Amino acid sequence: MKKITLKNTIVMAGLVFFLSGCSAGQMLINNFQGNRYLDNKNYKRGEVVFRDAVEQDPGDPLANYYLGRFLLAQEKPQLALPYLQKAVSIDPNKIGYLFWQGRAQGMSGDLLMERNSYQNILKIKENHIPALTYLGHNQFKRKKYKAAQKTYTKVLSLQPDSPSALFNQALLAKIRKHPKDARAGWLAYLEKYPVGEFAVKATGFLNRSGDFSYHSHNIGRLKIALPEIEFESLSAQLAASSLPSLNIIGRAAMKMKDGKLQVLVFQQNDKKLARSRAISIREYLLENFPALTQEKIGISWFGEPEKMVIQGKKIQNPQAVHFFSA
Repeated sequence: MKKITLKNTIVMAGLVFFLSGCSAGQMLINNFQGNRYLDNKNYKRGEVVFRDAVEQDPGDPLANYYLGRFLLAQEKPQLALPYLQKAVSIDPNKIGYLFWQGRAQGMSGDLLMERNSYQNILKIKENHIPALTYLGHNQFKRKKYKAAQKTYTKVLSLQPDSPSALFNQALLAKIRKHPKDARAGWLAYLEKYPVGEFAVKATGFLNRSGDFSYHSHNIGRLKIALPEIEFESLSAQLAASSLPSLNIIGRAAMKMKDGKLQVLVFQQNDKKLARSRAISIREYLLENFPALTQEKIGISWFGEPEKMVIQGKKIQNPQAVHFFSA
């Protein structure tokens, strides 16, 4: 038997350190490159780099993971899934691998396997918010409405401002015919997230049910839902509660490069009052936003209710203010 000397021990230890250092170094490089390409949305370049990395070392879980991520970002879930599954098979307790495997499974239409991926994450970390959130989405898609409601409730207990949980919880209440809970849910969502397509949808659900406490407006590229503009009783004097909404409208109008802010005021059976209110709004905007000129604000008034068609249903709002750019 060969005698192990101190010199041999040092050489062997150095070799182990060198090899592990190479592995750790490559891991750092992969993480740096992967995150950089993801952050910059350079998905095609990331695919090229990590396809080469997987060819060089098919057993590298991180390389497989990033290749899967870049394919998934290009909406190629079926191509991405084998690489994400390979990463999970090598390191089954890595939460990031499990989560994106689940996303790829869901996008590929395999909802049961998607559910399993999220449940496996929750066995490792029971309060993992992304896994809980997407488990809720999965349950929603499979029409497991009670389970989805329970999951979203847990998400909101951990993250009260989760936009998708807030919106879907309200939608679930509507589907399950709990109108009071649905209304409370839409209002909670709009209080936190008044901008974007989902804000417009939430407002539409409210308006369709006869609740006009919010109104959606399109100003330039901005889609925003704001509390209804209100006035003192039977007058053209703006209610103090409506001034914050008008300030948002004014700031948005100042950012418009082209076009004109249009103000439409509806007042059923009182065209004169509608006109006075339209003038009052314009005067407030001109006074508080000097960059806006009278030529940049158009006003119109109507002695009739505002008429809308929302999700196929005809709606009338007796008094309303609507803003848009044209």
